[in-house]
Amino acid sequence: MNPYEAAEVLALFELAEDYESLMWRVEMRPGWERETKLFALCNDLFYWATADCEEITVADIPLLRRTLADLARVDATYHLAWLFAARKRKLRPQKPCYKGLEKAVAEMFDECCTEAERQEADDKDRDWWLAFAASQRDRQQK
Repeated sequence: MNPYEAAEVLALFELAEDYESLMWRVEMRPGWERETKLFALCNDLFYWATADCEEITVADIPLLRRTLADLARVDATYHLAWLFAARKRKLRPQKPCYKGLEKAVAEMFDECCTEAERQEADDKDRDWWLAFAASQRDRQQK
């Protein structure tokens, strides 16, 4: 992402008045080559106990713009990072994340995937945690 593209992403988050949900990293390569990467913060949105971000690429800028415009229509731009991540992943948030959401925003999240697709993600998450708990129990018994 070049500096102008990064500035556009920064400006979109500025318009959303969201100063805490944008993360960044600069990858340094041999010589003077560097690449700036930007990420939308989405901790615990899709899975429990996760520190999670969704990368924002140059190809994602139109989606980010549309997401901001959709949220602006319902005066809820502060959900920019979450809704962007949900739309990009084509995945609804976990049910507890819906608590307190405005109806219009909840409907936007619902459009990201079907209930069955969300259930499949929940099942995978549950299975992972059960396997992890079993591995820790086995480890303690040794």
